[in-house]
Amino acid sequence: MEKILEIKNLKKYFYSEGKVIPAVDGIDIDVKKGDIVGIVGESGSGKSVTSLTTMRLIPGDVEDGTILFDNKNILELPEKQMRTIRGNDMAMIFQEPMTSLNPLLTIEDQIGEVSRTHMGFSKKQAKDHSLKLLKLVGIPRPEQVLEEYPHMLSGGMRQRVMISIAMAGNPKLLIADEPTTALDVTIQAQILEQLKNLSIEYDTSILLITHDMGVVAEMCDYVYVMYSGKIVEHTSSINLFSSPKHPYTQGLLKSIPSLDAEQDRLYSIQGKAPNPDEVLEGCPFAPRCEMAMEICSKTSPPLEEIEPGHFTKCWLYSEEEKQKRGVR
Repeated sequence: MEKILEIKNLKKYFYSEGKVIPAVDGIDIDVKKGDIVGIVGESGSGKSVTSLTTMRLIPGDVEDGTILFDNKNILELPEKQMRTIRGNDMAMIFQEPMTSLNPLLTIEDQIGEVSRTHMGFSKKQAKDHSLKLLKLVGIPRPEQVLEEYPHMLSGGMRQRVMISIAMAGNPKLLIADEPTTALDVTIQAQILEQLKNLSIEYDTSILLITHDMGVVAEMCDYVYVMYSGKIVEHTSSINLFSSPKHPYTQGLLKSIPSLDAEQDRLYSIQGKAPNPDEVLEGCPFAPRCEMAMEICSKTSPPLEEIEPGHFTKCWLYSEEEKQKRGVR
């Protein structure tokens, strides 16, 4: 299947008080046409920096790597050309709609701006298109909502408006950064269902950024697990949930409450993620890992394919270590 997005060896560093902060440290991500791909991990793992760098919304150059969108390296494009891609071919839903929407413009103006700018619609065509999008994302009384301002809407309604704005240009790729944060469970389910329907309706690929494994299970075809700026595991969603390999992924899945088992306390991964500016020689997860070996604290493992289509970055699966443990 055709790839719409290929991120190769991407490195995005920040510099503060003489320290180097490798927020994204040499990651590879592929998104195929029509697929929903998830990036999952704790806060500070580099998920949002990855999405913002992909949209070229973070000032400054990247240290290394390429971002191929529709077979063009967008890191080499001038800003003027990049502006035509944003909103048209590539769009983003941000975490907090109240700070992303303009409080001084009506909903009609904000959705319509995209179709007028990128699709050349007249004001009447833009209004009709905006109305169609509001209906598509399940907003009640859409004609009235078009005339309202963001502060007049609930959190769930604002998030639906954000999705409408993102979809107004019929993008090939939609990046959704924690699209259900701060919404109640019922509204979360509705928003996710709308995103899935839009992906099918428009054949839009979605790169979904989340820390919620339940959202991943519900939405994603493929999953990338990030930790400390690196991809530590990636495979299909089915493989990840049926046979997680990396100890960090296993810990994330064990943290999900079970409806079947009685538990006095919920499981949590011990310790905390390293500070972004902390320099570690070996695997960054080693200090928290229940299965850490001597080599883990000294040398960072490579990302290897341990089963067809299943990649993980862990010394447990190296041939030498498997022989030591008597694993075939």
